[in-house]
Amino acid sequence: MPSHSASEALAGRALRPSLSGAALTALPLLCLTALSAIFYAKGIFVRGDAFQAYSMFNYALGNMQTAGEFPQWLPFAAYGSPAEAYDMTFLGPFHILLVLAGGALKLADAWSLFVLATFLESAVFVLGAQFFARELTDDDLAAAGAGCWVAVSVYWNTQIFWSHRVLMLVPFMLLFALRLHRTGDLRNLVRAALAALLGLVGGIAYVGPLYALCGVVFLGLLRLFDRQGGCRGIARPGLPVVLELGLLLALGGLYVALMATAFDGASFAAPGRDPVTGAASLEAFLTYGGSAVGKLPEFALGHWFWHYEYLFYLGAGGLGLVVMSLRRERGGPFLALCCLTLLLFLLALGPHGLVGYAAYWFPGMDRFRHLSFLLPMVRLLLFFVAAAGLARLLALPREEQGRAMAWVTYGALALVVGKLLVNDVRFHYVAPGLADLVPELGLVLLLAARFCCWLLRSRPRALGAAVALAVACELWAANYAMLSGTRAFLKPAEIHAVGNGIDLARVQPQRFLAGRAAELDDTPRAQALVNLTLRQPVNNFTLLQMVGADTCAPMFRIDYLMPEVRGVLERAAPGALGKSNLQYDPGRILRAALWRDALAEPWFREACGCDGNKLALETPDGGRRDVSAGLRHFSANILDLRLDAGPQGGTLYYADAYHPRWRATVDGAPVPVERAREAFKSVALPPGEHEVRFTFFTPWREWARRGLGALGVAALALLLAAAGPRPSPRPNPRPNGGEGERLA
Repeated sequence: MPSHSASEALAGRALRPSLSGAALTALPLLCLTALSAIFYAKGIFVRGDAFQAYSMFNYALGNMQTAGEFPQWLPFAAYGSPAEAYDMTFLGPFHILLVLAGGALKLADAWSLFVLATFLESAVFVLGAQFFARELTDDDLAAAGAGCWVAVSVYWNTQIFWSHRVLMLVPFMLLFALRLHRTGDLRNLVRAALAALLGLVGGIAYVGPLYALCGVVFLGLLRLFDRQGGCRGIARPGLPVVLELGLLLALGGLYVALMATAFDGASFAAPGRDPVTGAASLEAFLTYGGSAVGKLPEFALGHWFWHYEYLFYLGAGGLGLVVMSLRRERGGPFLALCCLTLLLFLLALGPHGLVGYAAYWFPGMDRFRHLSFLLPMVRLLLFFVAAAGLARLLALPREEQGRAMAWVTYGALALVVGKLLVNDVRFHYVAPGLADLVPELGLVLLLAARFCCWLLRSRPRALGAAVALAVACELWAANYAMLSGTRAFLKPAEIHAVGNGIDLARVQPQRFLAGRAAELDDTPRAQALVNLTLRQPVNNFTLLQMVGADTCAPMFRIDYLMPEVRGVLERAAPGALGKSNLQYDPGRILRAALWRDALAEPWFREACGCDGNKLALETPDGGRRDVSAGLRHFSANILDLRLDAGPQGGTLYYADAYHPRWRATVDGAPVPVERAREAFKSVALPPGEHEVRFTFFTPWREWARRGLGALGVAALALLLAAAGPRPSPRPNPRPNGGEGERLA
């Protein structure tokens, strides 16, 4: 059992952080800053879902500068859809505030603002990982090591959701769940819930049930494995709990108010989802996105090719530390963490892991997709398991460090042997790319660290620091190899000249096109559309918005659209919409082969606004003429038009999707917006000249989104402040057999 003086020393260290402790706390952030600066300077650009996030940020920033509002409507997403779903999914608190700042200052460099916002998110992620590792290990060096490993493994540029956004608040959730177990302080329950909620703001809503599942399982495992180390009851709530609960309720209220109507009236077009509810069947839940089984050897052994979101690579040194921790550690929180990691790993395997059959029935989990994408979360938890191994290595006496280092090396050797057996490749110490040196590079770094420490006859903490550095260097090499491939996918020169004079790094102004092009060759900015599509096969809205195009055929993936528009598309080309969503060949998509017959139908061309009549005046005698020349203002939420309806009057037809929230005025007086041609909108006009305004804007939604950004940043600041070292020793210390049992 530890002595009383040892407990006092631990409490004193928490009360009086040393200079070295402060330096270690700053080290992961310095690492993140350096790497981010290098990648920014090298022109590393976004791709995949991260490109969709940047596109929405760019779109919101442009609309803020031209109209002073966040976009509430998407004019390019399959002929018009509510923007709130994209806003809520892609704009986190920092992005919201920087959109407001960029709009106020008229900053045209959207890319730099986006990088800054994402860097701030990454910093929160890194600090959360460091704080949780310290709570688990009680060791500043082990915590700094975990923070550095996370910092060099942030892949936000390739897949902002599954290797960054979804994981960003997970360390805080685990941290406060562990503190709740140990102290019984209800503030920690509120903070864990706040972390889960913030993980949804600017992220994917259907991850919420997964967060809840992880929290419930982790707390249950803590009570199971750490009965003596936990508190005996719940502390009486005080005023601080009430204040923090108020922040949680305010933030949650704004989020629910916006998200509850984010898909208002929309129909889901993504494969594997119910078109009305968005729910997935059990089979789709288990298999959507492919199984992780086939990808495990590729990514676990340091080779990858395409699906970066699956990245599971822990590294030779990291695996060695995991082996070290599993061999020696028996503490309750450590066992709970290992069991949670195993559960998520089995869940990621879909039908092969079996637990998915039970998890599907957890409330809300039927909305979750991409089980195989959980592998990055498994890797994050394994970083903490490795941090426990590092803490164990640091705590050993000098005479045992050789034996401990042998176990670390055995784990690294197992990884290298696995790579040789599975991939049938030889060692590549000389020349080729960094990808060929992984994980051999990690083994070499481990051996070099051990040799240097032996040569200098250093203490175990020096050896532990060298091992932590070796792991960080190996993970950085893997990151660099991936980023090299990403950079080649969209070269820096193409960012600023993707075609037709378009600079993707700058704000893309909203353009109104008089008609939708029926053929690719007729599409304005066709060159930019082709160039970008061949490099960024994402979705309809993202591509068309970034290049200012508007095609008649929905040639790219569509996540959701108005149900009436879906009906028109299905009638014009039965089954083509589903095939477009599954089509991954950009060349075939760009030729619009699936829609060729539909584009020959006069009714379809007329309804969708081909041939320059997207905004047309239709007269009682059957006449139809383009009136877009009178356009005075066009933005995401507003269209202002001046036109002459002639002596007979007529109907102003707008080939943009109808939605009940659209409002219109004629000469300042409200008029009803009617559904026309099954899915689009029109207003009746009396004879003479008129000023017409279409609006899709609800004031409270604008202020709710601004409040979401402000409260979100305030909540993150609260979590960061509360996550630091506690000023008092832990209650109910658990007896153990020596210094090495601190992880209990």
